[in-house]
Amino acid sequence: MNYQPGAQPGPNYEHAAAAQPLAPLKHSGLGIASFIMSILALIGYFAAFFLIIAAIGQAIDNPANIEEALKHSSAAILGVIAIFGAGIINLIALILGIVGLVLKNRKKVFAIIGTVLSSLSVVMIIYFYIVGTMQQV
Repeated sequence: MNYQPGAQPGPNYEHAAAAQPLAPLKHSGLGIASFIMSILALIGYFAAFFLIIAAIGQAIDNPANIEEALKHSSAAILGVIAIFGAGIINLIALILGIVGLVLKNRKKVFAIIGTVLSSLSVVMIIYFYIVGTMQQV
């Protein structure tokens, strides 16, 4: 090859990047998983809320022993288990969403939505925990 400075490519020259059409980006699998898990965590939180409200409603019938009735209420126990289960799912969704945001050559819509939903849920749980502990003092 004889290279000459300032020479133009020949008429049959085609740039390698221009020869390949751009493929549409795929959605991030981790982002989709984060979105679905954050929705499941929200459903779990609502289910736990209604279970605990139902347990309190049953315990109010006997105001003298509300604390004892709540300790032995299966709805209250299931509600607490549901809160912890939803919390674990929520943290996993947050981690998957962050990893989905870092992936290259992928659409990030579901990763953004999953990260936002799960982080808002984490912030709300922390807020309710702080408010609940302040009420006990």
